[in-house]
Amino acid sequence: MVSIQRRLNSTGRKRIARDRVTIELTPPLDKFSFPSATAAVNLGELDLAPAAKVVLEAYFRSSSMRFPCGTVGETTIPARLILTDIDRGGAIQFRLLVIAPDDSGRILASAEGIRPLQKSDTSERQPLLPLRETDLGEELWRVDLDDRNGPWLVVNSRVPGLAARLRSDLLVQGLILPHALREVLRRLPAEGEDEGDHDWGDDWRKFLRELDVPVEPDDVTDEEAVQNWVEDAVDRFSRLRRFAELVRASSPQGETSHA
Repeated sequence: MVSIQRRLNSTGRKRIARDRVTIELTPPLDKFSFPSATAAVNLGELDLAPAAKVVLEAYFRSSSMRFPCGTVGETTIPARLILTDIDRGGAIQFRLLVIAPDDSGRILASAEGIRPLQKSDTSERQPLLPLRETDLGEELWRVDLDDRNGPWLVVNSRVPGLAARLRSDLLVQGLILPHALREVLRRLPAEGEDEGDHDWGDDWRKFLRELDVPVEPDDVTDEEAVQNWVEDAVDRFSRLRRFAELVRASSPQGETSHA
């Protein structure tokens, strides 16, 4: 089924680069407390109306909270954002909104799909396909993706050590990651999406360029063209990671054959 759609931005909304927003998330200490976040925003040299309102919005699934942050000309971000109304058990994300000062509610500019840094993060680069654990019943893993949150690789928390093995075990990575990539590419939005809600696709298009793969099929309406594009990307990714070669070399049989 062809799922890639081309839609144009007809709203005139400006995109704000996500690297202009830094958010650090602190998980709840226990089941009786709430997650919280701190934020820093840089709106300099964007040619936005100084009186326009600035808002940070936290969300997960259908739950969300908005935090007023002053105006473009005088940004006043709360010292701590307490996320009391966000559903538990999920990957909280943020968006930055710049709203017209005339009370029309019109969004002039936005940064979408901002993934916060965790207290434990040591790298400045956030993962392209973040990993999280939850109860999946009898499924071992799945790709959890919606238009606002982008994709997450979810593994079953009922299987002890599965997440750790995915991080370190080449065999597990080779069994899961190529199929996860297929699913993400099947749902990758085209460039120029309206309302800016699909900015998560920008990181994946950068990844495709690094693989030397076009950012979209030759014909997004042709199933065979989409299939060939997906399989080309998966093949290039798998060859780059050398899953079969490295798993074979690390196995007892592989060691014996090289003795």
